[in-house]
Amino acid sequence: MTIVGAIQKVLKSNRQGLSHTDIYDQIVKRNLYIFGAKDPKAIVRGKIRQHCVGVDYPSASPTKHFILVSGKGQNAIYQNWNGQETSYVITSNRPTGNELPEELIHINHQKHIENISNQIMDKIHNSDPGFFEKLLIKLLLKMGFGWDKEKAGLHTGGPNDRGVDGVIYEDQLGLERVYIQAKRYKTDNGVGSSEIHQFIGAMNTKNANKGVFITSSFFTKNAIEEANDVRNISLVLIDGEKLSALLLKNGLGVNVAEEYRTYTIDSDAFSDS
Repeated sequence: MTIVGAIQKVLKSNRQGLSHTDIYDQIVKRNLYIFGAKDPKAIVRGKIRQHCVGVDYPSASPTKHFILVSGKGQNAIYQNWNGQETSYVITSNRPTGNELPEELIHINHQKHIENISNQIMDKIHNSDPGFFEKLLIKLLLKMGFGWDKEKAGLHTGGPNDRGVDGVIYEDQLGLERVYIQAKRYKTDNGVGSSEIHQFIGAMNTKNANKGVFITSSFFTKNAIEEANDVRNISLVLIDGEKLSALLLKNGLGVNVAEEYRTYTIDSDAFSDS
């Protein structure tokens, strides 16, 4: 019997729920599983959390068997999950004392990403518009657009840019192009439908069929509808939140300070088959 199977069997006969310590005691008392770990109670707790409804971190199992019904820390009470009822799942955006180290790493990493994203947007807002436009061209090239990472991007922004701040040439002859519009707005100043309409008009004058509109703020509802309604043009909108995520993902404007690895057990490595 596996540890998870032993936990399920104990909870099946204790429908009111038990703490991980009580579950461990029952497993040992009923001789359901032989532990070899130095801290077997931590093993039980870890398995419960990995298979617990509402618990999500990289090494958590997608298959859920248990549910947290009350308490926190050492007093957290778990039951077998029936696969349906989730109304009494206890959730929190902050650590509750129930989390495994892997969960805390994941939670704090998400907070770190939010913090770095805020710093990225602060740097963007304090840069000049020309730098912002050039940064976006670099980003699209690094994402794989263009026939060459160094030569395929052209910055056209300026006083007489005619509604286009940059162009990505997808082939050496320039037959396929991606046109770019950039708006470095403050976070409380959204891009409206009129700006989208102007960009679409600029693309029409160039017989263009691909465009990317990027802002450091957000798009209003009318702007999104304007972009969705356009025909014969593939128009992608990237707001500040998505922009910071793309910059992070592609390593632009940031350096990796440290990397931490988390591990899961490879069960196949401990079997003869």
